[in-house]
Amino acid sequence: MLLDFILLIAVAILFSLHQICIRKGTIEFDVISGTFISIFTTAFIFSALSINRIHFNARFIIFMILAGILHFFVARTAFYNCIDRIGANLAGPLSATRIYFAALFGFLIGETISIKIVLMTTLIFIGIVLLSNPKKGVKADLVGILLGIATGLTAAFSSVLVKFGMQIYPDAIFGSAIGYLSSLAIYPIFFRNIEFNLKKGKFFVLGGIFVGFGHFLRYYELIKMPVSVVEPVFSIYPLFTILLSYIFLKEKEIFSFRVVLGTISILLGINFYFL
Repeated sequence: MLLDFILLIAVAILFSLHQICIRKGTIEFDVISGTFISIFTTAFIFSALSINRIHFNARFIIFMILAGILHFFVARTAFYNCIDRIGANLAGPLSATRIYFAALFGFLIGETISIKIVLMTTLIFIGIVLLSNPKKGVKADLVGILLGIATGLTAAFSSVLVKFGMQIYPDAIFGSAIGYLSSLAIYPIFFRNIEFNLKKGKFFVLGGIFVGFGHFLRYYELIKMPVSVVEPVFSIYPLFTILLSYIFLKEKEIFSFRVVLGTISILLGINFYFL
């Protein structure tokens, strides 16, 4: 149990390091090209992990393609552009609203709503308001805020499709490989003039490695532990992001009481769902 808890903390730190790397990457390199490099890196990781896991089921593959495109193409592109516009400190907690949207989608497909969801909604709303005005006299970029929320929304809808896919064939590793490869294949269709330069995009490569292994460890723990344990521990990663960005990006990020309070408000809202 202690080892599992340590691994979950490691997952949160890996996701935070991913955000720090992407923030540094957006400072030095084009975000569109960098996003493609990040997807390429994680596609390579999950393809390598799936060599002995290949399974052909048309319905499973369709669900994983759709889920992957939503999460790894749409959500990741939105998230990286969000980081580019408003920084890692504000982007992290906004993208973490995916759990709220997942609960909302659950309600729409027939699950019951409860006082927990009402409290979660209230705390998350307060957190978003605080992050929208992170510092006295400073308003965050509205497009950046909307991109962060869109990341959570898209990732949540992707999770619904993943749930259907896992009911057909429960292999999240192979499913992720399908999703990443699909996203990699369609990316050049929507974005032209991609500069595939691994040296210039080194922080996107590193970010892809961190998030790839973070996802792998998260899936590993979800096999052993209930979601009600995994998600609350994992969801603290925005706090690690604030700490790490203070160490590595002090001059580029916004630090204020409102940022910390807004982040904590969103995290409390998320964790209310699991109480």
